[in-house]
Amino acid sequence: MKENLIPGFIAQQFRLDGKVALITGGRGALAEAIAAGLADLGCAVALASRHEKECAGVAADIAQRFDTRAIGLRCDVSNEVEVEAAVKATVDQLGGLDILVNNAGASWWGLPEEIPLSGWRKVVDVNLTGTFLACRHAARHMIGHGGGAMINVASAGAFMSYTPDAGQVVPYTTTKAAMVHLTRDLAAQWAHHGIRVNAVAPGSIETGMTETLDHDIQNKLIENILLRRFAQPREIVGTVALLASAAGSFITGQTYVVDGGQTIA
Repeated sequence: MKENLIPGFIAQQFRLDGKVALITGGRGALAEAIAAGLADLGCAVALASRHEKECAGVAADIAQRFDTRAIGLRCDVSNEVEVEAAVKATVDQLGGLDILVNNAGASWWGLPEEIPLSGWRKVVDVNLTGTFLACRHAARHMIGHGGGAMINVASAGAFMSYTPDAGQVVPYTTTKAAMVHLTRDLAAQWAHHGIRVNAVAPGSIETGMTETLDHDIQNKLIENILLRRFAQPREIVGTVALLASAAGSFITGQTYVVDGGQTIA
């Protein structure tokens, strides 16, 4: 309706004042960028990972820079007791839980015929089971409190397969592909509760796992990105903000690929 189309209406839809977000995998550069982006829009944030002290340090910095509430928590997403505790601590300390960002991730490099079962299980436990556990426990709160938004950090790798010289990451790409479908399934299951579930699938980012790769492999990846560079963590944040906010209120069950053209090159 025209009366709603007033100056500033789009910017206002992105605001997250009074909202609370829990971000798993909370110690890395991408998590920090996401936390900063949500805090900049008025959101209180909890950063959770196995490295509680590092999360607490990032949270303290976010709180000071953006004049918001922020906390660091211990959470191994493959451990259901710790996931449940992190959700409870977020609700208890910050007053609720409106947004969940599943950013925890693991990978295992190796030829598939040589990957130990322990390596396969580690990646499945973190990327897939951990995402499910966090969504489930967050949903148990959101169902009784007017709904919410969940954003699963998948990967452009969910839509790609690599030859051995370019990537030996079968457990990673397989679990990220499963996360995309899990996103669709949970969106279908929880829509009537007012819970939107979406995913963002970043391409290669200039941080974290990408930095551990051999330079020749990094160069090969860049050659297959239309924009001929890796992403910066902040370039993923706008999509997360859209999916977390009222600006994305009619979006659910979708995966947004933010990859500089990597999946179509």
